[in-house]
Amino acid sequence: MQSVKRIFKIIDCFSFEETQLSLDEITKRSELPKPTVYRICEALCKEHILNKDLSSLKYRVGIKLFELGSMFLQSLELRQIAFPEMEKLYEITGESIHMGIIEGNEVISIEGIESNKSLHIKLWIGKRSPIYCTSIGKAILAFYSDEEIKKILDNIKLKSFTENTITSKRKLIEELKSIKENHVALDYQEHEEGVICIGAPIFNKTNNVIASISISGPVIRMTEENINKYKDFILKAVNNITKKLS
Repeated sequence: MQSVKRIFKIIDCFSFEETQLSLDEITKRSELPKPTVYRICEALCKEHILNKDLSSLKYRVGIKLFELGSMFLQSLELRQIAFPEMEKLYEITGESIHMGIIEGNEVISIEGIESNKSLHIKLWIGKRSPIYCTSIGKAILAFYSDEEIKKILDNIKLKSFTENTITSKRKLIEELKSIKENHVALDYQEHEEGVICIGAPIFNKTNNVIASISISGPVIRMTEENINKYKDFILKAVNNITKKLS
């Protein structure tokens, strides 16, 4: 069991922002002994879980993890049912459409359609984002119980990404109540400057929130008129997905 924990500690060192790490960097981040890190990394390379660049001697995620991740995504009934509705949203709005689920205290992208406009929001499947300042995260969080919300907020620091990021737990809880009433979450440049997102929750057959989708675009195109129209579009989409899941 200890070996498994060490392996995941090492894999968790990698991110979209830092895809290649040296032995020293992995050692520092994992807080494991350097000889142990080296031994595990070399063993993971043999299994294609990690790859090693022989010129820089840096490690990166290998093809085996990509294969396992792809198998997981393909197995998700949610992804298969939601994608046609996401395509409809993309055709209507022309903006980037994104679906995510919550894992722990973060939201993870599991599907997306990137806008083909020259100015658009880049999507990374598998990327983790804050739960409290993204529309896709808030749309799910709002439908958690008060106890679950408190537990999550007690375990995270409300870091400021922009001047619009809500860093007060009291204000965030108030917004979550509003989101629960309207079934729509907004991110007015809270996570990224110049980006506005509209999110809405997806429920399963037992009426528990399981995911959300969002429409994301640059401020120049996400006008008040478009935001109001897109709210109706996204609510129709998530309602259709929820009905199919039921």
